[in-house]
Amino acid sequence: MEYLIDMHDHIVPGVDDGSQSMEESLALIDMEYKEGVRKIICTPHYMRNRNRYEYDGLEEAFEKLKQEVAVKYPDMELYLGNEVLCENGITDDIRKGRLIHSMAGGKYMLFEFNIKLPYHELYDTMKAIVETRVRPVIAHVERYSCLVGRLDRIKELKSLGLYLQINADSLEGGLFDENTRWCKKMISEGYIEFISSDCHDSENRIPSYKTARAWIRKKLGEDMEDALFRGNAEKVINNAFIQV
Repeated sequence: MEYLIDMHDHIVPGVDDGSQSMEESLALIDMEYKEGVRKIICTPHYMRNRNRYEYDGLEEAFEKLKQEVAVKYPDMELYLGNEVLCENGITDDIRKGRLIHSMAGGKYMLFEFNIKLPYHELYDTMKAIVETRVRPVIAHVERYSCLVGRLDRIKELKSLGLYLQINADSLEGGLFDENTRWCKKMISEGYIEFISSDCHDSENRIPSYKTARAWIRKKLGEDMEDALFRGNAEKVINNAFIQV
């Protein structure tokens, strides 16, 4: 595989609970680079009426990061998006425009939920989001208690035409780690489109792909490795359709 793409991370400095400084952001970029990443979609949190930034202010912070990265890592490409917390009124914000940044300016958007949300609320919300004509990606799908162990619910969600992302470090657990086994099950059954870092800082929540890549390459082959770590994210950047 020529390079990786990270499509879920919190690297833009000072805009959410991720990196708090340009120095930390550049440290994270350095880690990404050493892991083989050459394209990053930056996805700071979007929370209705509770953001630490205005729409244009986020773009300014992102552009400053791009300028710094261009000097130190000229072959690293950065794109902007959001990780959108789903709550009451979120479809109104999607329709209004100039509130939420879609991923790389295309139709794809990254969404997260309260991890204890009942399934019927999660499903109804995603159905409403699909009806806005965006292409939704559910972030770190392994976290939601209403979905754990329920391939029937995963399949029902996928029937809406949405996409699923798993955090790479969720595959680092041992033989008896239930979360890792659940992730491997979803991947093996073909329900996952993206594996990304969700990195937040340079100490505890860092980009780390090697374990996940090795398992997928061994069990599912190089083509699947490329699709999960690069190919599908490339389609997001190019605003191309991903067949589910």
